[in-house]
Amino acid sequence: MAEVIVLEKQPRWAPELQRQFSDQTVVVRACRDVASLRERVTAALSSEKNCVGLLDPAGWPGECLPVISWLRSLKIHVAVVGYPGIELLEPSLLELGVTNLVLPPIAGHEIGDACRRLLSQHPVQSHGKGSR
Repeated sequence: MAEVIVLEKQPRWAPELQRQFSDQTVVVRACRDVASLRERVTAALSSEKNCVGLLDPAGWPGECLPVISWLRSLKIHVAVVGYPGIELLEPSLLELGVTNLVLPPIAGHEIGDACRRLLSQHPVQSHGKGSR
């Protein structure tokens, strides 16, 4: 069993991923705030589930960097859904440890594919460069 834990202010990517993973053993959990994300990640790890954090920072860019650092400290792969202009932050996000940055325009299957790739990888070993 695996989990994709989605942090987003408004439901967009979590419902799409639930559709993408409907026939698989991947549970998609939607979180609307950082506290909820922390609870869900802690629960997944205590159950020894493989998980990926998917962040949509458009509504809360100031909270994004500490969340990425925390997830990476737990050896969790992090995918960030981009928004227009985020490409300027790409080097910093990759340096911080974002494993996958999905830049606009974004189709639902791209998010699903990115999460599948990350779930199939081993836990994060060290900080450093990510992939697009």
